[in-house]
Amino acid sequence: MKKLTSLALLLMLALSHMSAQDVIRIEYKGTTATVNVPSSITNVVSSVNGANVTITSKTTDKEYTYQVKGNSTDGSLTINGDYKLTLQLAGVTLTNAHGGAAIDIECGKRIEVELVEGTTNKLCDAATGSQKAAFYIDGHAEFKGGGILNVSGRTKHAIRAKEYLELKSSTGTINVLEAVSDGIHCGKGKVNNEHNYFLMKGGIVNITNIGGDGIDSDDYGVVRIEGGSLSVNIKDDASGLKADSTVTIKDGTINISVKGEDSKGIRANHTVNIMGGKTTIVVEGDGSKGIKAKKYESGSTVLNGGFLNISGGELSVQCTGGNLPDGTEFTKCVAVSVDANLKQTAGDVDITVTGPDALAYTVDGSDTHTNGTFVIRQIPWEVLTSGYQYDMTVYIAVSDDGERLANFDNVAIGAFIGDECVGYGIYEKDGYGVIRIRSNDSSAQPVTFKLYRFSDQSEIVLTPSKNVTFQNSANVGEPSNPIVLSSKEKLEGDANEDGSVDVADIDLVIEQIDETVNETNKAADVNDDGKINVADVDYIIERIV
Repeated sequence: MKKLTSLALLLMLALSHMSAQDVIRIEYKGTTATVNVPSSITNVVSSVNGANVTITSKTTDKEYTYQVKGNSTDGSLTINGDYKLTLQLAGVTLTNAHGGAAIDIECGKRIEVELVEGTTNKLCDAATGSQKAAFYIDGHAEFKGGGILNVSGRTKHAIRAKEYLELKSSTGTINVLEAVSDGIHCGKGKVNNEHNYFLMKGGIVNITNIGGDGIDSDDYGVVRIEGGSLSVNIKDDASGLKADSTVTIKDGTINISVKGEDSKGIRANHTVNIMGGKTTIVVEGDGSKGIKAKKYESGSTVLNGGFLNISGGELSVQCTGGNLPDGTEFTKCVAVSVDANLKQTAGDVDITVTGPDALAYTVDGSDTHTNGTFVIRQIPWEVLTSGYQYDMTVYIAVSDDGERLANFDNVAIGAFIGDECVGYGIYEKDGYGVIRIRSNDSSAQPVTFKLYRFSDQSEIVLTPSKNVTFQNSANVGEPSNPIVLSSKEKLEGDANEDGSVDVADIDLVIEQIDETVNETNKAADVNDDGKINVADVDYIIERIV
């Protein structure tokens, strides 16, 4: 047994030694860089000019690992070759200040990118030059490892792979901090090439401050999300997820926020498949679309598409905007726009559109729902929910003409600061509603409320049982004791209905405390919570004060 153990140990040491011999190490130190190529590797040569490293590999049968670390504010790494390799980012901060990508891999094969556990890596290109990305891979990119990668693309994309780009389940965090064009771009070249795709199996991806699409899988490309957490926040008109063929969400948490005219949360030039996961899309802008399933009948692209299939998961789409002039016609703002067929067999869909011109969904072909839920909320006021610094939450109940509402199916509830609608009510199954109120001013501001009846399109001011003033991060009311918003036209707190609110109203309520509310004494329930108790006394005192 001891002999076997010793042999195993020797074998492990030998394998470890062999592996170490296959690692080429690049280290940056300010204005200089060093490259250490093991003496056993004779088919790899390097040149260094200041902190700019160029490596040429002649291997055709052996995969090498390139480990990169260190810092430089004006450096770069270019690797040329014809064979697959592993790129280890082991704590490197690299800015190419003179033009060109920070890292450029020109091998045309499978490139495994390892974000070494416990390290933070940052890549940034120059604001001038002809480079396609700050981190460019001519080949198939496969990311793994639990480290962090921050990328800024100051000329075009942040990250670009010429064919597919895959994030394995072990991937750590990738932050696209800025990009002139797309955050992540993949697929280029071959028509009907099945290798053109973006595949996310895990990891955390955050994309913000970009001028193009969040993720774009080009040239018949596919976007497929199977796990992990993805957040895309775009300021200008573009798409959060864009695929030249299909977008499929199977699992994971996806949050997409897009602003601008004719913007799209998800755009597929053939089919969108929602199979699982939790997807939240917020789009704001005239002519914008939360989801766009596009159909093309001519041109060099995938033809005869335009399908949306929902077979699981949770999908929430919020759309705000008006009509966008398009020649003599208008492009409408639509939460879900399907050029062909919509088919739902499972899953939960929640659509909210705000403003008088936005539409919940349009389907040019068949529209079938056999299972799952499909909820639509039409809010008459335009509510912009992004771009605010501060917010608070108010738990509410609504009494319309003396009747406590069980849900908000036939009405809309809005919260206002001045004339600006800053939130809307969402009904919860436990018998209360929630309004998230937003502001860019953290100071105390009075909040008012309105009710809109869809039946007769009437708009009514609601009176809260307790005055609400904006306070950042505050919670007002609670699920078990919400603020009651009442549409009653009588004087609030006038329990004896004599036209004034005074001590006589308090005396009347005290006499009837704990009595069952009925038609005779319901005026004593001044806060409309269905009970006559001390809360009604407090309500009257507040009105007197």
